[in-house]
Amino acid sequence: MSDEQAGRLSAELTGLSQALWETYVRPASSFVDDDERQRREEEREQLDAVASALRKPNLPDPSGLLIVSYSSVEEAAHRLGRVLHQAADEALTEAVAADVGVEVDAVVRAELGDLSGRAEQAASLDRVDASPVQVSAADELLRTRLLGGELLSAAVDPAAACVAAAHWLAAAAVVAADEAGVAPERVFATADDIEAVSVEVPTLVVRKVLTEQVSPRQVVIDLLRKAVAAADGVVDRPDQVIADYDRLKKLVARLPAVQREEVLASEPVRTTLLDPRRPARDLLEHLLNGIASCRLLYAEYAGDDFGDDAEFEDDDEDVSSGSGATVGTEDVESGGVEAFAALVRLEVEETRDRLS
Repeated sequence: MSDEQAGRLSAELTGLSQALWETYVRPASSFVDDDERQRREEEREQLDAVASALRKPNLPDPSGLLIVSYSSVEEAAHRLGRVLHQAADEALTEAVAADVGVEVDAVVRAELGDLSGRAEQAASLDRVDASPVQVSAADELLRTRLLGGELLSAAVDPAAACVAAAHWLAAAAVVAADEAGVAPERVFATADDIEAVSVEVPTLVVRKVLTEQVSPRQVVIDLLRKAVAAADGVVDRPDQVIADYDRLKKLVARLPAVQREEVLASEPVRTTLLDPRRPARDLLEHLLNGIASCRLLYAEYAGDDFGDDAEFEDDDEDVSSGSGATVGTEDVESGGVEAFAALVRLEVEETRDRLS
C-alpha cells in the first residue's frame, strides 16, 4: 500500500467512525421534527449495511458514473470499501472489516447503556438523549458521593449524568431552601451573595422540575437540544427568543435614554444557556455547582447545629427534611456535609418517580 493509499485509508476510517457515532450522539428520539426523526431512524438502520458496503462497495461504471448513497453511514462505508478495493489486499480488508465491526458493536452497546470496552468513548460525547442504564449509574455515584464530583471523570454518559444530577439538584434545593427559609428557586441567588456560584442554569432547572413539574430528563433534553441547534446555527424556539427580547426591552425602557441603546447592544438575547461546543459537559458542571451551592447555603444557615464537629446523639432527635421525612443517627454520620447529604438522599427517595 502506498503512502497516499494509507492516508486515504486513515481518513476514511475516521470518517466512518464519525458517521457511526453521529447516530448515537443525535438519535431520532432527540428530534421534534417528524421528517428529521424519520431520517435519523433510517440512518440508524444503515449500521446493518456497513459490513456489506465495506466488502462490496459501489464502484464507478465503465462510463465513470458512481452511485452515491444519501446515508452518511452507508456512503462512508462505501468510501472506505473503495479504498480497500483499490489496495486489493485481502488480509488488510479482513483486518479493517473486523475493526469496523468492533466499532459498530461499540455504538450499539453504548445505545443500550453499556460503556465498557471501546464503547467507553461515548462518555466523552455529548449525546442528546439519556440511557436509563446510564442514568441509574450516575444516580448511584451521586448517592455515594454527592459532593465528590466523580461524575465529571467517571465513564458515564454526560447527558445521563445530567438527568440524575438535575434530580439531585432539585432535592438539594428543597433541603437548602427549608434551612434558609427561602423558596427553592431563590437558593442559588441567595448563595451567590455568599460566594460566586452558577445561578441562571440551576435556577431554571429547579423551577422546571419543582414548579412546572417537568421531568429531569425532559428538562435536560430540552436544554441540550437548544444548545445543539445553536451550534448548527438554528434557533430552536424563535418565539421564546422574541419574548425574551421583548422582556429585555421593557426592562431597558426604565433606564435613562442615553443608556438604552448601549444596554441593548451589550446584552444580546441568547438562544442557549449552555456552551454549544460541549453542552452536556457544560450543563453537568452547572448542575454540580448548583448542588454545591445548596450545601453552601445550608451550612450558612445551619450554623453550629450541623457544624463539622456536630454529632447526632439520639435516635429520637430526628432531623426533618423539606418534604417532612425524618432521619436518625443510623442514617446520618457526624459532620455538616454528611448531614446535608443524608437529608438530600431522603428527599431524593421521596421523589424517586421523577427519574422514571
